[in-house]
Formats: sequence, C-alpha cells, structure tokens
Amino acid sequence: MGHIALILIVGCAPAVGAAPRSAEEGAPPKVEAPTVPVEAMPIRPSVPLAELIDQTADGGQVIGLYQAARTVRDVEAANESVKAQVIRAQSIVSDVAQLHAVSIKSCEGAEASQVEAIAIRAKTFSATLVRVDSELTKSLAAMRQKVESERSASTRAKEDVNRLVLAAHELGRLRVQAREIAKTVEGLAAGIRTAAVSCTPTLVPPLFAERNPPSSGGTPPARIPSSPPRRTTKHTNTPAPRFAW
Repeated sequence: MGHIALILIVGCAPAVGAAPRSAEEGAPPKVEAPTVPVEAMPIRPSVPLAELIDQTADGGQVIGLYQAARTVRDVEAANESVKAQVIRAQSIVSDVAQLHAVSIKSCEGAEASQVEAIAIRAKTFSATLVRVDSELTKSLAAMRQKVESERSASTRAKEDVNRLVLAAHELGRLRVQAREIAKTVEGLAAGIRTAAVSCTPTLVPPLFAERNPPSSGGTPPARIPSSPPRRTTKHTNTPAPRFAW
C-alpha cells in the first residue's frame, strides 16, 4: 500500500505544481502599428537679421592688424583675431541657413535684401584676406632670403622663419574658409528670393458667385428663322383654239 500511495503522489505532483495559465498566454502577440516620425519644423534664428548684418565682419580692421605687426608673434596674434571673425561668420551662416529652411518650408516672409547685405560684407571680408595673404607671402619670401643670405644667422632667426611659414599657411586656410562662407551666404540669399517668388499664393475663384450673370437688358427673345422666299409662278393665258366655221 505504501508503494501505491507513493506512485499516486508522484503522478499527481505535476498537475498540482503547475501554475494555471492565464487567458493572455494563449492569445497571439499584439502587433503595434509603427510610429511615423513627425518631421520637425525648422526654427527661426533668435537673432534678427539686422543684428546679424552688424555682426558680420567686413575686414575693415584686418589690414590694420597686419600693418602694425613687427614680429612673428604679432602676425600670429593677428591670425587669431581673424580666426575668431571666421568662426563668428560660420555661426552667422548657420543662422541664415535656418532662416532659409523656414522660408522654403513654411513660406514665411524673409528679407532677402538683408541676407544679401550679409553676403556683401562676407565677400568684402574674403577679398581683404586675399590681399593680406598676398602681402604675407611677400614678407615671408623677403624674410627667408635675408636669413639665408646671412652666414651668421642665429637659430632663433631660422625658427622665426619656420613660424612665419606656419602663420602664412594658417592665414591661407582662413582665406579659403572666408571665401566659402561668402559663396554660401550669397547662395542662401538667392534661394530666399526665389522662395519668396514661388510662395506667392494662388488666388481662389470667388465663392457663391454667379458664373454667367444675366445681362441688364434681360434675355433676348428667341429668333425665329426666316422662311425662304416663295417662288411666284407666272401664269400664262393660253389662247382659245380657233374653229373654222
């Protein structure tokens, strides 16, 4: 009897220990609809265009910085000032690009003339750096020739030549960046002007309007077509026959 009871207990153990299955376990998995990403609207720049014009460098003080340079350290300091102006110009280009995106996306009005004013100042700044780069190249050639001609040239002089070479390369890189900035702003200004033309709203025909209004004189009576003229038949009197009596 003990063996029989043990067999019954072992046979019933799985049924007792198994947890009851919920109704949700047998149901098929739910398929959630894919979420469609909502395209974010471009944000207008926080700085007005009028302030961006004033903040755009035009190279007015750049030539003076390099004219006052007497040592390689002065040239390097001038390069740092130009580098800061280029970085600021890149930030302004980012703001103008945001404004361009708003104009294209939502057709909000933008002053293309103000963006063109920024482009003009950027082009002037780029042209100024071209002049400075040319002068610095000439100065470097003269300094190198002088140091090489001196037999007793010091190590410090040779190091200064190498530093001036690096400074000239740095200025050349800034000149290229300024040129690209001017081209970018000029293209954005043209795009904003084109967007302003293409965003002109199309006029809707007037609603609840009579398409064919009646004339003031009323509806003219229907015209009765005239019948063709009748041909008149000409009757000829036939003479009576004569009889001989």
